[in-house]
Amino acid sequence: MNIFKAILSNGFVLMMPIFIWNIIFTSKLPSPFEARNFDVGIPQYILLGENLFRAVVFILPILFTIDMSTRVGKIGLLFYLAGCLIYFASWLLIIYMQDSSWSTGIFGFTAPAYTPIIWLVGISLMTGSYNIKIPYTRWHYLVPCIVFIGVHTIHSIMAYTKII
Repeated sequence: MNIFKAILSNGFVLMMPIFIWNIIFTSKLPSPFEARNFDVGIPQYILLGENLFRAVVFILPILFTIDMSTRVGKIGLLFYLAGCLIYFASWLLIIYMQDSSWSTGIFGFTAPAYTPIIWLVGISLMTGSYNIKIPYTRWHYLVPCIVFIGVHTIHSIMAYTKII
């Protein structure tokens, strides 16, 4: 396998658009989303759990091999693309429509925390195996994703309740 194909078939490549998006747009979010405001008053066990599971969710795909040759893999690609678009839209609404009922309501405010589950499910469906010699099951990735999204959403809800 050539190096270009190996890179493109590695699950971590699917994280790159998310990293790039976050790097470009995090500084554009309104002040309630700045870490100095968003994290104030949040219990340490929430912050620790969130960061631990975030690390697992974002690093584990390094061990994945993407396989979109199957029907499930193609469905995963659709979930991933739709999930990215929904996730990106949730940020854009908060950035460019800060005073809207969407952005000031709990459902819109917390959307960047819960919408990633869609693209994360897509990644799990596109993953065919580990690129190391251990058996793969989608639940190896889905369980940490569900825990991360749950804790991340709780953090977001707690941050929202502080600004009301």
